[in-house]
Amino acid sequence: MTQPVQTIHVPAAVEAVCRHLAGAGFQVYLVGGCVRDSLLGRPPRDWDVATDARPPQVLDLFPEARPTGIAFGTVTVPLQGLDPGDGVEVTTFRIDLEYRDAHRPGRVAFADRLEPDLARRDFTINALAYEPLRGELVDLARGLDDLRRGVIRAVGDPFARLHEDPLRSLRAVRLVAELGFRIDPRTRQAARALAGRLPLLSGERIRDELLRLLVGPHAGRALREASWLGLLSAAIPELAPARAFPQGKPNARTLLEHVIQTVSACPPDPVVRLAALLHDVAKPQTAQRQWAPSGRERLTFYGHDVEGAVMAGDVCQRLKLDRRRREAVVSLVRWHMVSGSDLGKKAVRRWMAQAPRLEDEETGEAWVRRLIALRRADHLASGHGPENPFADRLEQMLAEVAAEASAFTVHDLAVDGHRVMELLGIGPGPEVGRALSWLLDRVLDDPSLNTPERLAGLIRELPPAHHGQG
Repeated sequence: MTQPVQTIHVPAAVEAVCRHLAGAGFQVYLVGGCVRDSLLGRPPRDWDVATDARPPQVLDLFPEARPTGIAFGTVTVPLQGLDPGDGVEVTTFRIDLEYRDAHRPGRVAFADRLEPDLARRDFTINALAYEPLRGELVDLARGLDDLRRGVIRAVGDPFARLHEDPLRSLRAVRLVAELGFRIDPRTRQAARALAGRLPLLSGERIRDELLRLLVGPHAGRALREASWLGLLSAAIPELAPARAFPQGKPNARTLLEHVIQTVSACPPDPVVRLAALLHDVAKPQTAQRQWAPSGRERLTFYGHDVEGAVMAGDVCQRLKLDRRRREAVVSLVRWHMVSGSDLGKKAVRRWMAQAPRLEDEETGEAWVRRLIALRRADHLASGHGPENPFADRLEQMLAEVAAEASAFTVHDLAVDGHRVMELLGIGPGPEVGRALSWLLDRVLDDPSLNTPERLAGLIRELPPAHHGQG
């Protein structure tokens, strides 16, 4: 069904690609998430084009294009005037003939019409096509109605559609997190019946959907749905016991509900929210029953932070999280219980110097802020009010340490490797690095030591093992 629709704003570079294809006599449509998001008034993440042009024809029309999935008809065309990494995927109309690996079709057949291409798509709200030059919407699966009603419904037979690629079930829940929609009952039943197929997928594919789910504005609702469908325990089996494990919090009957509330209370940072999802993962394994003086039984979870860090590492490894993010998540789980008046600026300086950091982070400050956010969220999800003296104190200490302009790496020291070699009378070698590390350790305890004169004096106290003498 073709119908007029409110004009979708298409970036000039994308429209230029469409006009070039149409000018060569080919059909051209915008398809998928870019149409859905545009109709919802959301900025699209990317732009996808469907056409009857075959890949060799697209490559002829766009010499700078690169074949990124040519067996499935996909060519990526760079967008003029934008970052070289940005591009629009141009894919030939196709029919998926069979799925052999619970991932992608074993064979595809290219088509001359749009209709069979839309019929193979996952959900009706993703099966919308927009002809940008005439401003017409093609809606063969009543996707526009579902978009208006806030419904996620599989195209065609939901069992067949979700069986083809188990990731589609997790994608449905991710769309719940992002859009706040509900899943159609038949699609929901199929997703629950097929949840056991999710582990057939690679960790990378599960990771990408899970992280997008976690940062969605409706992440809590989506996680509850994922739990009911069996998808959460299929993706992270370590969380399966949490669903029925008693938590004893005033606002959370189960451990899983406490975890979900903690995730929801965190800022939408994928690292801190994944840490929140896993922060109490070891509670069922470390639980011990004790009797209070009043005679009431209570559960304790001594060491669940340490054991939880090990389990979180296993989860992150299975999800193929990169090393930096894996270390950040694991360390947040490990230290999420830190507390006490004995935690002072020395500890904060060491975190600034040694805590895991992502690619664009020069110090551990962002990690400390993530820890504070996790502590605040855990506090709120435990039924306490917004007052959190420990988190407030930690935040104040962080601000004071950051203002000290102290040394947090050996590059910040007031002496460099050449000066160390001169003072110790040694040549290049590992001893220089060990000496600088020793000096940094002293400066982290006392930032006032970070002057050329005082560091030169400290060199004389350097233990022999640090400069290869003795």
